[in-house]
Amino acid sequence: MYQLKVDNTDALNSALRAQMVEFNAQHFDAQRVPLGYKFTDEQGELVAGISGCVFGNWLMISWLWCSDSARGKGLADKLLTALEQAAIELGATTAQLDTLDFQAKPFYEKRGYSVKYQLNNYPRSGTRYFMEKPL
Repeated sequence: MYQLKVDNTDALNSALRAQMVEFNAQHFDAQRVPLGYKFTDEQGELVAGISGCVFGNWLMISWLWCSDSARGKGLADKLLTALEQAAIELGATTAQLDTLDFQAKPFYEKRGYSVKYQLNNYPRSGTRYFMEKPL
């Protein structure tokens, strides 16, 4: 007999993700290739970085972050350009990301991304934008 149990842990989330990835792999002929770049300061501390993966024809951008001290210095543009170029070399033809209304939508739009879908009232009163760009 099965028992329903509460489990609000990251461990459950990770286990479910692993099971879904394994199941989905049976239906895809593509592997996720991780990509990432970072800028560090003189002390080796992270000041900006980007990460994502190439999955088939897609660059899936997960995170782009710049510290307050690094903003406005062109680092985010350099990071995004490097990630896109690496993805193109791995066969990606389209990039995908999401951003929140108080984050970087105008930054991405200036670099050719367009909104394909948006969630209003996210998580309560903001907006989450799902954006794409042909590479």
